[in-house]
Amino acid sequence: MLAAGRSVRMGEPKQLLRLSGRTVLERTLENVREAGMDEVVLVLGASAERIRGELPAALLDSLKVVTNPNYAHGMASSLREGLAAVSPQMAAALIVLADQPFVRPETLARIIEQYRQSDAEIVIPFHKGKRGNPVLLDRSVFAEAMVLEGDAGFRAIFGSHAAGIVEVDVADEGVLLDIDSREDYERLRDRED
Repeated sequence: MLAAGRSVRMGEPKQLLRLSGRTVLERTLENVREAGMDEVVLVLGASAERIRGELPAALLDSLKVVTNPNYAHGMASSLREGLAAVSPQMAAALIVLADQPFVRPETLARIIEQYRQSDAEIVIPFHKGKRGNPVLLDRSVFAEAMVLEGDAGFRAIFGSHAAGIVEVDVADEGVLLDIDSREDYERLRDRED
């Protein structure tokens, strides 16, 4: 889970904004946990100590937490740290964005199941024809993903893996919703699960 950003547009750590009595990060982590992940790697960076201090100890203890000292160099640097921390026995990684607390656990489980039932190198969720997140990467593409720079998204590697991409249609609008700005937060704050 990538949670290292500086939240420049927000003006405060968006990971710690409150939604229904919990932080955005807590909600996202709870959804991931409910989906039955074998391992959760949380990548922190900006505001790392503050975030650690505000997350429940029991939740922190259930995660593998890594800190990206180069978070200012963009999301790709956090992706590198996270993929490097994935245990060797894991066949793939679901790259979850901390600011997407509305992706339902069953959607995460469906992406993983689609991966297990195919020879996919990359699994991408789509909602009503629009590409969303999180994206699942097979270990075979980790090395390529780890050389991305700045805020380059995965689209940079999609072209060389067109035959290995599996698209999964989901009814979950949460794959399209993220909290990047104060306006996003105000619009989504009272959204029900």
